[in-house]
Amino acid sequence: MRQPKLNLPPLVRYKYPIIGHTFLYLANSEEFLKQCKKEYGDIFSLYLWGEVRTFVGKEHLQEILNRDDSFDAEEAFERLLPLSAMFKHLVKPIKELKEYVISKLRTYTERMQKSLNLATQEYIGDCDEPKTIRNVYYLMSKIICNPIADIFVGQEESQYEEIINTFSELTTDAVKISRIPPFLDFIYPKLHYFIVCAILKLGIYNPAAKHEKVLVKHLKSQIYKRLQEKEKYGDSWKRPEDFLQDLIEEEGFDPNNSISYTKLAQNLCFLIFVSIHTTSSSCAHVIMDLASRPEYIQELYEEQLEVHKEADENGILPFESLNNMRKLDSFIKESLRLAENIANLPHTVLKNYTFANGLQVPKDSLAIPYVDDVYLDESLQGPNPKSFEPFRHLDTNAPATKVSKNYLLFGGGKHACPGRQLAINEAKFFLHNIILKYNLRTESGKIEVPMKFGPMRFPSRAGIIFEKRK
Repeated sequence: MRQPKLNLPPLVRYKYPIIGHTFLYLANSEEFLKQCKKEYGDIFSLYLWGEVRTFVGKEHLQEILNRDDSFDAEEAFERLLPLSAMFKHLVKPIKELKEYVISKLRTYTERMQKSLNLATQEYIGDCDEPKTIRNVYYLMSKIICNPIADIFVGQEESQYEEIINTFSELTTDAVKISRIPPFLDFIYPKLHYFIVCAILKLGIYNPAAKHEKVLVKHLKSQIYKRLQEKEKYGDSWKRPEDFLQDLIEEEGFDPNNSISYTKLAQNLCFLIFVSIHTTSSSCAHVIMDLASRPEYIQELYEEQLEVHKEADENGILPFESLNNMRKLDSFIKESLRLAENIANLPHTVLKNYTFANGLQVPKDSLAIPYVDDVYLDESLQGPNPKSFEPFRHLDTNAPATKVSKNYLLFGGGKHACPGRQLAINEAKFFLHNIILKYNLRTESGKIEVPMKFGPMRFPSRAGIIFEKRK
């Protein structure tokens, strides 16, 4: 039967055959998408990398995030980075993450702070003399991965340099394969994806393989040790409190089956991938904004001094102190608002879909939220949405962890990022210590803005000067 003709979104005019809008999109996404929205309306399509992709602005964007039966973010991400080919036994333990980590964040409060403080001391130091650090994202990944490793694989394993390197470097290594431009898609749609999958499945090149091997080796050693100690000490055995112990007590884990260790390692690789990069990138953006705007540090410092009065004799804050970091929370949210990608969270269209305005997108196409249309809208963000207003969110009753129509960092709907509480809590504990311990300023003395590539924004690599607070 002949398929009915769809009422497709307008396709923006382009000059160049084959490449379509690809060059303009990569050269200046911010201005290009703004102009497209102005001329063509809230929903429009571009010809990028050999296929038509539809961009959806603020008026209809929530339809993408909330219609699970019609749009799928995981499938779209798989096209960008085929994790199923990279990790053959991957299950994506989101349910386990929620149950064994997110629901128990209160119990990890002390360990998280101790680990962050030790890592800060190791990688930044006392700074009695001013110390300049460049590429702050790399620094953040080294610091942030320590408490995550502690929570995921335990205090003992997180002391190994090999483990810390895997936690801090896995994401950077894994995404290398996604940075290859999909030129092959100009020849045939999805050809690039099929070639990448073949390379990964055949073992020709897999940037995550070395990290999987490290985890398997350490997990075997640690699990054997725990099983032996449990048998030896019986009821007096002190059960380790970490994600690893929860996972190996699951019914499906078999300590005598090598595949069980492979599955465990690959599932941990996935969680490392989705947790370390997001938190490290967020902290890098916030640190750069703090250093770029020293006029706000004193006010934040005074708040953190008050919060620190709640600390115990070892300087460890109770979990409830996070709620009292209201100015810091607003600063973090504002920093992340202006640092998010211009267009983000692509979704695969699962079936022909009709938007509320009558425009339709076909099955298997890509629908991409035009995020800047939300973040630069005065009705959603308040006055001067382009400017950095650190305390814009102070009295909104919308903390940095809350998903809303005007804040899309963690997605939306039922599939909003389940680890957002972990990421923001870790960032706040880390920044609490940083603000109390150091004065910050940019090496240039100017406001440093995120780097751009196409629709993506990355933390600036400009130098930050850390100096011990007198």
